[in-house]
Amino acid sequence: MAGSRIQTGYEVVERVVLLALLLIALYLLFPVLDSLMLVLFLLLVFSLLLRWRFRLNPAWMVLDASLLVLISLFFPDASLLLGLYMWYFAVEEKPLFSLVFLVISFSLLNPKMFPFPLLCLVLGLVLARWKAERKNLLAEADALRLHLHRLEEEQVRLLMDYQDAQQLSQLEERSHIAQILHDSLGHELTGAHLSAKMVRSLLEKGAVERAKESQDKVIDRLERSLGQLKMAVRDLESDPEVERSRLDALLKEFAYPVEKHVRGDLLLVPASVRQLLYACLTEALTNVAKHAKPSFVLLQIDSSQTMVRMMLENDGLVAEVEQTGGNGLRYMRRRVEAVGGSLSAQKDATFRLIIVIPLSGGQ
Repeated sequence: MAGSRIQTGYEVVERVVLLALLLIALYLLFPVLDSLMLVLFLLLVFSLLLRWRFRLNPAWMVLDASLLVLISLFFPDASLLLGLYMWYFAVEEKPLFSLVFLVISFSLLNPKMFPFPLLCLVLGLVLARWKAERKNLLAEADALRLHLHRLEEEQVRLLMDYQDAQQLSQLEERSHIAQILHDSLGHELTGAHLSAKMVRSLLEKGAVERAKESQDKVIDRLERSLGQLKMAVRDLESDPEVERSRLDALLKEFAYPVEKHVRGDLLLVPASVRQLLYACLTEALTNVAKHAKPSFVLLQIDSSQTMVRMMLENDGLVAEVEQTGGNGLRYMRRRVEAVGGSLSAQKDATFRLIIVIPLSGGQ
């Protein structure tokens, strides 16, 4: 869109300048305007419009200009029109042709008319410079768009990989839970079910004592099943010591000392959110190690029933850290926003990375 506006603006200015030069040339030729001069002027206009419409090789314009030089040998006033050819060659980035015809024009033209070809040449060179800058700007814009497109594709691919890995992890966890429940509860519940059927059958036959014995067996099996269920749930729950040691190990391995403040019980935070916070903290510490040389690093984690907030602060300010164009921050933001959270980077006396994730309605 921006490139289109730049191109349209340039073309409008080019046409306006050419129209103005044509009117000036017509005004200067008016005192000596006759049928021959009018024909030459109209042929020049037609030649310029033809090459403007079809964008022919500028070298072919030399033939028209050379023909005008021959005519100017007999009608010197016609050499004034060479200024328009000079303008054309300058705009088309052929300044050598413009200089050649400038010398010829000066040798044939009335000295009073010298400012016109000079004006044509100067305006042509200015437009040529503008055209070159426009090309460079459009090339840079195209390269930037291509770069952004590739980055977006990479982001989408990484997010898809992350989602696939998360889904695979959930499937593996479900399979693990199903295996535990089958191994620990399946046998006992099946036995209790068969014993319960036997109790009914014995009662129908009037064998009350044997029915009581079977009933006791059902109760024993159900009690064992309940105990195994409690053990299975305890095995599936996160180990507080493992959770704390993982976070402490991450901070201990960091290149700089980290002051840690944790408020609230992180074990009440869903495991998926804890894993996301751990991944974001790992990425954030990596960024600090790469881009900053802090004298202190502060980690604060606050959790409640409705939200969890993590802030990583350091005073090792380096310009690159704040650039949100960095892949690390972009990936973190996308992952946090995918679960309804927010990520912000603040920079004043220190640099702070703040992550907030809601625990109700955002999961």
